[in-house]
Amino acid sequence: MRKKLCVLTLLGSLGFAVGCGSSGSTPSGIPGGGGSTANVLSIAVDGGPTASAIYPNGAFATVTICAPGSSSNCAKVDHLLVDTGSVGVRVLQSAVSSLNLPAVNANNGSAAWECVSFVDGSLLWGPVQAATVTMAGETASNVPIQVVASSSSNLPPSCSGVDENTVALLGANGILGVGLEPVDCPACDPSQTSTPIAPAYYSCSSLPCTSQFMNDSNQVTNPVVAFATDNNGVIVELPAVSSSAATVTGSLVFGIGTESNNQLPSSANFFNTCGDLFNTIFKGETFGVNPTSCTGPGSFIDSGSNALFFPNVSNAITVCPTNTPVGDLSAFYCPASAQSLSATNQDPINPSFESTVNFTVGNAQNLFTGASTASNAAFGTLAGPVPAASGFDWGLPFFYGRNVYTGIDLPNVQTPFWAYY
Repeated sequence: MRKKLCVLTLLGSLGFAVGCGSSGSTPSGIPGGGGSTANVLSIAVDGGPTASAIYPNGAFATVTICAPGSSSNCAKVDHLLVDTGSVGVRVLQSAVSSLNLPAVNANNGSAAWECVSFVDGSLLWGPVQAATVTMAGETASNVPIQVVASSSSNLPPSCSGVDENTVALLGANGILGVGLEPVDCPACDPSQTSTPIAPAYYSCSSLPCTSQFMNDSNQVTNPVVAFATDNNGVIVELPAVSSSAATVTGSLVFGIGTESNNQLPSSANFFNTCGDLFNTIFKGETFGVNPTSCTGPGSFIDSGSNALFFPNVSNAITVCPTNTPVGDLSAFYCPASAQSLSATNQDPINPSFESTVNFTVGNAQNLFTGASTASNAAFGTLAGPVPAASGFDWGLPFFYGRNVYTGIDLPNVQTPFWAYY
């Protein structure tokens, strides 16, 4: 899973949380603006669910979660983080505790639990349960979701990291994973592997919890693929943010090429993926994928990452200090003046398909403490360093001013892709 969430609590009077998650035809209209049609869900970069903390560059949506088969045993859950870098609905137990959702079983017949580990060292732990998820006018009936347990008491040793099982730690009420895959762990299906993958799915019928196989049909599922229509991908539409803004509203559009409002234009930049990755060339270095093995650091487009995260080639950009008035900001860049940069995205299957992306890296400390920006939630120039092996993460700043398409891997229908314009 490629998501970078990495929530840091910043101390001091400002006290806010910083989260580190061939062409084809385009939605009519311009990026941005909440939608009102059946396949359009409004999203907002509004600082998150807590009044005492601001989550910078978190795009949030509200969904309705019901017990399977019920239209009344439901909970409306706001501030789920919209994440094109992960798969599945993950919701804090506190938000759905009244629903008494039924358990989904692992292959050994006992109730399944899941450990989801993220690249920043955080994790989410909790049972897999069945629910009906409604977003705008689209419904995913009886799909497995993860309910993030409020307690970490049964956390198995193979599931290590910081369990972000509260609103304060997660910075959200859950995650809405609408990434490239239909389920979150294809390699956990026994048809794909000879031993269970750990950490992933577990049985806790006896302690300690033990790793288990999980058939694809019971795995935490990308809710989009369970829609009756508009189920082959999503489009994130957000308006441009040059430096920062108090809030931003936009749309999550379901389906690609299925309605008049989700067409992919021939002018769009289109990239096949290999291992769910493509290539990015930056400062003469290629963060790319071996087209035969589909391995390599590669690059990806991830609305769940709140900055552009890329290697600091030749240490050319100043990294923020650990000791600032608002806490440790070393996950971000702090150049003395804004840096105008560019990188080239490249299709790993058809390298002749390329697109140059121009972007700006600002000073994160100035953005978070400036008199006119400290209370803002949207930052178009936020970026940070990662090791070369982590590749190039086009986080939420990449989405501002673009329509970004995530085409889901649907065997015998379409291979996974990203596109944007």
